[in-house]
Amino acid sequence: MRHDALLFRCAYPRSPGELRSAETALKKIKVRDEPIDMIFSWDMARWLVRRFPGTASIDWDDPRPDDDRLAAVLTPLIPELRERIVDANVPYLDYAKAQSLEWYVENLSPVTYDLLGLWVLWKCPDEFSPTRMRRAPLELFFDKTIIPRRDVSIARELAAPPLPIRKLLLNEGEAALDMARGALATRYRELYVPTFGDPSAVISADAARGLEIVLFGVLPEKRLPVRAGYAPFFFRNGVPVGYGDAFVFGERIEVSFNIFPAFREGESAWCFARLLKLYRQLFGSTVFTIDPYQIGLGNDEAIDSGAFWFYRKLGFRPTDPKIERLARAEEKRRRRSSAATLRKLATSAMMLDCAP
Repeated sequence: MRHDALLFRCAYPRSPGELRSAETALKKIKVRDEPIDMIFSWDMARWLVRRFPGTASIDWDDPRPDDDRLAAVLTPLIPELRERIVDANVPYLDYAKAQSLEWYVENLSPVTYDLLGLWVLWKCPDEFSPTRMRRAPLELFFDKTIIPRRDVSIARELAAPPLPIRKLLLNEGEAALDMARGALATRYRELYVPTFGDPSAVISADAARGLEIVLFGVLPEKRLPVRAGYAPFFFRNGVPVGYGDAFVFGERIEVSFNIFPAFREGESAWCFARLLKLYRQLFGSTVFTIDPYQIGLGNDEAIDSGAFWFYRKLGFRPTDPKIERLARAEEKRRRRSSAATLRKLATSAMMLDCAP
């Protein structure tokens, strides 16, 4: 797809001229008119209506709450419905459609709103589309080579000098959170940490080769009772190329890592290794774990991308001995694993113990 190829060259340009040509070509591509259509949490819906007034509305053509649920929610809030509670065949949907998304956000509690499961249509501004979204790069980096996975060593990266880091100012943190939420929403995703991100605790790490890792923490009142939650976003030459999350418990950290499809032929393995370096640097992490979902349990995208082998070739191993034996048998076969086999491999968590 030409669009994705141009985005890739903006993130991984081989020369200044190639970068200029790719950006010029992208500017000629019309940003899609179709709005994003998904169920957002109350917190994300509130962010949309406050940050982008007039761009979001409720999609009543998608599956909608039944009349009993609408009656329970709307009757206490609309005086006319309180009068009609004794009537038969009250058109609750008509009353529901008469209210704006802003009305639902301002009048419903987060729990009640989320239980309704409202589908939201969001026409994102052009600058928040995957085509146009950019962050000012720490540096512009040009190279004709891509570091392949076989040349990546997590052990070597963990032993490398510390990454330069900077805590963002409050307004910078807020702008970075806007970008992270927008990058996810335009790809039909929402994550806990960015949704409840703390703009006063955002860190930017210069990972070299044009890669910036922006790491978000969670608002104090939304922090988990045991684990500390974080979310990294990756920008290569200012282009958002991926995201993840992490949950820290002592020296153990559960990680997820996702590179957007347009950039998976880039330096994904090296980016991941630099991310683990950042975690070791900030949290002292020595044991890295990956949840089965990340490698394909109930996740077709991870099956299609062969996520299990991505992590295994970087040193991760299944925690279940039976799955480890299956993986070794697959390695001896020296051919691409079937989707059925990948689903079996995805039933175990994976772990990399890097304790000294």
